[in-house]
Amino acid sequence: SGGSGGSGGSGGSGGSSYMGPTPDVPSLASTVASSGGTDMLSSPSISSFSAPTTYTKPAMKGGGMQLGKPKGGQSANLLQAMAEEGEVIGSEVGISASVTPAARAGPPSASGIQLAIEEKLIVTLSRDGGLQGMEVKGDLQLLITDGGVGKAILPLSMGENPGFQFKTHPNINKALFTQRPAALALRDPSRAFPTGSALGVLKWRLQTNDDSQVPLLINCWPTQTAEETFELTVEYEQTAAARELRDVRVCIPIAAGAPSSLVVAAGEATYDKRSASLLWSIPIIDASNSSGTVEFTAHSATGADGFFPIDVSFSSPKIFCELDVPEVRSADDESPLPFTKQAGLSVESYQVV
Repeated sequence: SGGSGGSGGSGGSGGSSYMGPTPDVPSLASTVASSGGTDMLSSPSISSFSAPTTYTKPAMKGGGMQLGKPKGGQSANLLQAMAEEGEVIGSEVGISASVTPAARAGPPSASGIQLAIEEKLIVTLSRDGGLQGMEVKGDLQLLITDGGVGKAILPLSMGENPGFQFKTHPNINKALFTQRPAALALRDPSRAFPTGSALGVLKWRLQTNDDSQVPLLINCWPTQTAEETFELTVEYEQTAAARELRDVRVCIPIAAGAPSSLVVAAGEATYDKRSASLLWSIPIIDASNSSGTVEFTAHSATGADGFFPIDVSFSSPKIFCELDVPEVRSADDESPLPFTKQAGLSVESYQVV
């Protein structure tokens, strides 16, 4: 299953499924029933936990379209409410959108409940060394494909997560989320989650300037050897926050044409005429190859600036946030419900400038 939260620095991990209960999670169905009908936003303790004013609600795709009249009673009404909050992905309410990569991963599920835990990474590194800024944006998506299991509770395993800000969907019982152990369930226990569209039930965010959090450092040393001619050494280095990185690609702009004297100490490098860039690819970076270099000679009419920005992309089965969903329970009788789960980290923007 995904990585459990703990006192260490590990986050969630890759896809898995779980069928049985977790013994240390207390009775949740009774808690939902007793608190679900109350407006949780009116509680002072919950208000103090709400997301900071810097949080920006995601823009709705197809916002210019007029949503059709919902069908199907309470489930459709809930789907409509979530759509208005920008949390529904799918066409059921007339919104044009695509499923997240984590939600797409893996074969179709027959369990009726599918979870996708996805993080996006934004990093800006300085060419002189050091971190200019890093942001992690996370999202927990719930997809119900069988209406018979729509009344569900998601117990959470969470670490301390210093610096993270969390935001639950307005229809989620905030009291259950803020207690420990935490859980996600609807505020109204008589309702079921809508069927057929992925719902964003929880979001989180981390912003930091701590370069020890950066999963991969990229250093570039250009040395001018003649007019408009440079020798370059580009190095990657994993930090202490090491995680397995997959499909790593480093894109170095070289507008003047293919480099010469190319020496690759890890992976492979090829010049792409279409993008006028040297593409350095490393299939996997882990503890066995935590650093590597590529060296070459290239021309630039604009000096060393012509080799920047360097763009980096990769994916990882391990997320930053210490959060996992070890099981799913019925909101009616707390019996375990079968489900599938995918988790992963990908790059939204990762540059050396």
